[in-house]
Amino acid sequence: MVRSRTPRVLVAVLAVVAALLLGACSVRGGSSSGGSSSGPTGDGVLWRSGTDAATVLDTYRRTPWNTDDADDPKAVPSPDVPGRTAVAYTVPGGGTRSELEPAYRSFREGDENWFGFALYLPKDFPVGTSDWQVVAQWKNSGDGSPPLSIQVHGGRFVLEGGEAIGEHWQRDIGPAKAGARTDLVLRVHFSSDPGDGAVDVSMDGKQVVSDYHPKGGTLYPDESSYLKTGLYRSSDIGDDGTVYYDDVVIASDETAASNLASSS
Repeated sequence: MVRSRTPRVLVAVLAVVAALLLGACSVRGGSSSGGSSSGPTGDGVLWRSGTDAATVLDTYRRTPWNTDDADDPKAVPSPDVPGRTAVAYTVPGGGTRSELEPAYRSFREGDENWFGFALYLPKDFPVGTSDWQVVAQWKNSGDGSPPLSIQVHGGRFVLEGGEAIGEHWQRDIGPAKAGARTDLVLRVHFSSDPGDGAVDVSMDGKQVVSDYHPKGGTLYPDESSYLKTGLYRSSDIGDDGTVYYDDVVIASDETAASNLASSS
C-alpha cells in the first residue's frame, strides 16, 4: 500500500509561500512599505540610504504624497563628494513638497535612536527666508504639523515642533550655510512626556544641543512618528530650492550615525 504524500507537500508549499511574503514586505505602522531597506548591519546601523544611482531610491518607501507641486526626488552625482550618488529634492517657487520616507519602521513611545544627515544646500538656496522650510521631519501618524522637525529659515537650522497640540516650540541649531555641506547627528528619545522626550544635536562634529526637552515632547500622545527627508515648505516662497542628501543613517548609537559618507 502506498501512503499519500499530499499533506507533507502541502505543508512545504505553505512554508515557502509564507517565507516569500515575509521577505517581500517591510512594515511601517503595520502597512506594506513598497520599498526595500538595508537592515541592521551589526555595526549599529539600522537603516542607511543606498549609494548606487540605479537603486538608491529603492531604499526609500514609495508613497503618493512624496511630491506636491514639485519635482520627484532624483538620484544625481553628489555636488560635494566625488563619486558619490546623492538624492536631490527640488521645489520650484510656489511649490510645496519633494520628500522621501526611509523604508524603516515607525518610532513609538520610549524608543531612542540616532540619526545622521549629510546634506548640501547650493549657493542659491533661500536660507534667509522668514517662511518655514522643513528639510527633515519625524511626522506623526495623525494629522497636522509634526512633533519634531529640522527647518531652515532666517539663515539658521532650527529644531521645531509641537504646533499640532498647541505647544509650538523652536530651538536654534546653528547657521545654515548656502554653498556648503552640513552634517547633522541627532539623538532622539521619543516620548509624549516633555520630561522624557529629549533631543541632542551635533553639527559638523560639534555638539550644539544637549538633552533638550521640548515642551510638546518629541512624540504626540497615542501616536507614532516616521522619518521623512527632503524639502517641504511654504508655497509663499517664490525662489526655487534644492536640497542634496549625500547620506541618511538611522542607528542605535552615536558612532554609527556619525559615520557619514560626506565626512569620510
